[in-house]
Amino acid sequence: MRKFFKDIWENFILLLGTGLFTYGLFSFNSSYVEGIRFKSYYERLNLSSTITYPIATYYHYDSTELILLTIGAIFIVIGLIKLKTKHDKN
Repeated sequence: MRKFFKDIWENFILLLGTGLFTYGLFSFNSSYVEGIRFKSYYERLNLSSTITYPIATYYHYDSTELILLTIGAIFIVIGLIKLKTKHDKN
């Protein structure tokens, strides 16, 4: 019975690491740099404000996502090492 729970725990560590890593990987944020401002046809008629077109969109990770990526990678490595040592014993 103890071996059964040990096997479940080893696989849970690997699953947890994969989940944290994947969540951190896809939790990026995006922003853009404002570009050209010009008066539109409607603004010339005093109906709206200026139009801004983005020059570039960039994607970045906050510190929380980087921590999740790191912890997830550590759990994945621990889980793979435990599975490899278990396989080498058999």
